[in-house]
Amino acid sequence: MKVTDGYRVPEIITPSAGDTSFPAMVRLGNGVPVYFVGNGTVDIMRIEFVFRAGQVMEDVHLAASSANAMLTEGTMSHDAATINDLIDSTGAALSHTADKETAGLVTVTLTRKLDEVMALAAEVLFRPSFPDNEFRMLTDKRVQAFLTGRQRTSVIAREAFYESLCGAMNPYGRITSENDYRSLTTGDLRTFHEKHYRTGNMYITVAGMEPERALPFIDKHFSEKVREGWIRPEVPPLSYETAKPGTIFREITNSVQSTVRIGWKGITRNNPDYQGLQVATMILGGYFGSRLMRKIREEKGYTYGIQAVAGAFRSLGYITIMTDVANEYRDATLSEIRKEIDKLRKEEVSSEEMALVRNHLMGEIARMFDGPFSVAEAIRGVIDYEAGEDYYTRFAETVKTITPVKIKELFSTYFNIDEAFEIIAGAR
Repeated sequence: MKVTDGYRVPEIITPSAGDTSFPAMVRLGNGVPVYFVGNGTVDIMRIEFVFRAGQVMEDVHLAASSANAMLTEGTMSHDAATINDLIDSTGAALSHTADKETAGLVTVTLTRKLDEVMALAAEVLFRPSFPDNEFRMLTDKRVQAFLTGRQRTSVIAREAFYESLCGAMNPYGRITSENDYRSLTTGDLRTFHEKHYRTGNMYITVAGMEPERALPFIDKHFSEKVREGWIRPEVPPLSYETAKPGTIFREITNSVQSTVRIGWKGITRNNPDYQGLQVATMILGGYFGSRLMRKIREEKGYTYGIQAVAGAFRSLGYITIMTDVANEYRDATLSEIRKEIDKLRKEEVSSEEMALVRNHLMGEIARMFDGPFSVAEAIRGVIDYEAGEDYYTRFAETVKTITPVKIKELFSTYFNIDEAFEIIAGAR
């Protein structure tokens, strides 16, 4: 500890992220993996059923999200109204989940209702009827939401970025049209469901107080009654057609503001630089005190918020910076973003800024592992992307030990402005 004119300057100590250990895993009788996340204080269970049934598995566009949305709209034994009554009678909550990679169902239930809720979950997951009337109503709602989204600059800019990064025919880059919704049929949903909603294509997370108590009920409804064995799901190989870097403009007539996006092809989670890149993007634009927030929001007043993110699909990474600004400020905003990136490529970050970012990230990791429900959500990414059970332990160590020299190196390597897509969605 330093002593300056009789005053002791306190040492800055990076806090611990806490326990980031990966939860225990067992297998059902048919081999389905089940992950137990304990230490809950309330007698409630969160049980999530995850299938490799996301958009990347589609033969018909929108079949994945539509099949998932229809799970509780009727089964071979009950219509939609009865399903809702059965859910209400147990006091449980059932919610659908569907994204690019996976899809499934989350149930939250009192422990004493586990048998009833697991029976209901198995019914909606494996025996949906996809009734035509409910499908038409769902389609109308989704089309209305889709058309509303076409007027939002952030939606158009996001689509343009992923199309440029991945290619128009790639599941990550494909842009949806109204006709995609209108041409989809219940037959498409049934075909997709039959192929992908199988016990051999799933895993389960159980979070709560003494989650092992759920095992007999899960085994009863998802193993004893379903004899299909588990195999590691295969993901089809994807081709990417990345566009040349440059400026891409998408016009939104009469829009008073524009969405500005800058982005690059990044790296995947198995790259040694991936976790360091998370720290670098946090410095640039990952929290309220970041470089871009201080410059673009506080000093220039161009926006209410700006964000930088480094992420990855299974086989392709990306880096993106995004913000919404008035049309007259978009060129100036792009200029200021370039300046901040250039500084980070040329100058090392100060020890004070590094300490601030370390503390912020350690707090974020600790928050992710604060309670069993949060942990269950956090481990999804580790399982889905096979990132390694020690992923968060390694990340906490990276946060503690990464140096300003390494941060500068990462910016020099991955933030070349000449290789970026600069996307503007707004009025001319």
